[in-house]
Amino acid sequence: MIERVLAALFDPFRALAEPEKRVFWPHLLVSALLVAVVWLRGSRRRSLARVLFDPALWLHRSARLDYVLFAVKGVLRVTLFAPFALAAVPLAARLSSMLTHALGESPVRGASHGLAVLLFSVVLFVVEDLSRFLFHLATHRVAPLWELHKVHHSAEVLTPLTLYRVHPIEGLLNRTRGTLTMALVAGVCAWAFPGSVRAYEILGVDALGFLWSFAGSNLRHSHVWISYGPRVERWLLSPAQHQVHHGCEPRHHDRNFGTALAVWDRLCGTLYVPRGPERVRVGLAPGLAGHGDGLASVLVAPVVAAFCSVLPAKKRAEDAGLRVPSVAE
Repeated sequence: MIERVLAALFDPFRALAEPEKRVFWPHLLVSALLVAVVWLRGSRRRSLARVLFDPALWLHRSARLDYVLFAVKGVLRVTLFAPFALAAVPLAARLSSMLTHALGESPVRGASHGLAVLLFSVVLFVVEDLSRFLFHLATHRVAPLWELHKVHHSAEVLTPLTLYRVHPIEGLLNRTRGTLTMALVAGVCAWAFPGSVRAYEILGVDALGFLWSFAGSNLRHSHVWISYGPRVERWLLSPAQHQVHHGCEPRHHDRNFGTALAVWDRLCGTLYVPRGPERVRVGLAPGLAGHGDGLASVLVAPVVAAFCSVLPAKKRAEDAGLRVPSVAE
């Protein structure tokens, strides 16, 4: 166990060398190059080095909390949450077997290998993106999940590591979502195309997801405004649109829940397409976060608030003193 904990402490550093991570160093390098392009096309009031490495941003108290949470979540994942982890492969195999038993052999089992790989790649990307959207929407609409999700939205500055500023319980739920999504798509495709279930890959990672990260998705959590333009942003969500999602202005509330595809937000009426560059003030209104700046408060207060949110209104009023004041100081 000690070895696993020590290894988990190095997760933030290993993530830089793992292609499946958003902070894989080539992804970060491409993001920096995109920032340089934006800087060259802009007013250049500040030096490029200042834009990329502003101490006021990277050493902000909010950013420092991001770093701590990144490390602590790795330790919790291999200690408290390890027994709850699911594996996609056995679940997919079980689903494929159930489909074969219920429906018999797939009518398209003879399809070409290339077609099977293409369909699996596209379907996995779309279904994964839809499941992310639905989960993200639920974290804003379901009271207990919102209390946990506030940890992410309480960020006062955005850096690529803000992606990992997530309460550990929400992180566990999100990983479970991802595993079940993979198992569902892989299981159906394993039944439909026996022996051909795999996606196009780059460096061992799903190609479409890799390319999306390589295209600068790290700038979704940044102070750099990168827009694809109104026409494209009706279909693909730009980094600027996700920054809008973090905005605390009323017009930005509950907008742009998607990750890559904008179609889900369009269908739900939550899509926000900026007409031009906007000054986005990120974070939550004073007192709304429900937790303090300390690690203990961030870990405990959202759980208490989530529990209280499901109590009857009268009980919540009686226990109001139990909620934030006792743990968020």
